[in-house]
Amino acid sequence: MNTYIEIECTEDLIKVLKPEERNAISGAKIYQSEGKLKLEIFADSISDLRAAINSWLRLINMCLEIEVLV
Repeated sequence: MNTYIEIECTEDLIKVLKPEERNAISGAKIYQSEGKLKLEIFADSISDLRAAINSWLRLINMCLEIEVLV
């Protein structure tokens, strides 16, 4: 199972998130296209996919909140 997430962002966010794709429990690929962060998540089951989506969205949200504060 897999899913795609697209978010408008700066290049800095991608630089911060890129190292996390190597440590992801489920598979993940992060890349940038047309000023958007594109995240592809792979998992073996729907529950693993849901957990991975939640984790990635929390991480992205945290990074965006920190970016606003700095």
